[in-house]
Amino acid sequence: MDAVPAFVDQLLDQGSTPGDIPEIPVANAAGWLSPLAVQLLDLVERGMPGAPAGAFLAHGYAHLPLPARDGCGLYLRMAYGSAVTRWPNMLTAVVLTVHGSLYLEMHQRIEDLVSGRPQYARHFGAGEFFAVHPGTVCTLQSSAGGLQVLAVIEPESVPSGLLSFTERGAVIQRVHRTLKDICAARVGGAR
Repeated sequence: MDAVPAFVDQLLDQGSTPGDIPEIPVANAAGWLSPLAVQLLDLVERGMPGAPAGAFLAHGYAHLPLPARDGCGLYLRMAYGSAVTRWPNMLTAVVLTVHGSLYLEMHQRIEDLVSGRPQYARHFGAGEFFAVHPGTVCTLQSSAGGLQVLAVIEPESVPSGLLSFTERGAVIQRVHRTLKDICAARVGGAR
């Protein structure tokens, strides 16, 4: 997956203290969406060759494994409903928003989640990204058809909630339509 931006590796390698936040030039953090969407569409249209089997459902998203990059796990994930879901993040992760929007709340402690007091809350649109450290208590809500690339420090070893062949096929069809629309809009908008 050469279209995954290089800053993803920087974000995956950062520590959890404020001084560990990497310096990512604005030029490097922009312009990644179109090349990534084109490469993802190509992978989907070729049947996702080189991607390990095992699409799964977790935390309100269908996850389609992508070819690994430098040992990190890469997943194309699509919203599997629109409910607010808890994301018990156990690994350093980076989320690249490819389509739709994503509402994120981060809580310092589980008690803050229960009482509805997030430490940080934000909407992310297409072309935006964020990183999350292990142990951060998060809740997510994606727009219908929301599509993201999830990069984690290491691949999920034994995912639970494996999708059946039929469910995986339905998700891939939705992903394919979404990526075709994104690519067509980018080409149309560039004229």
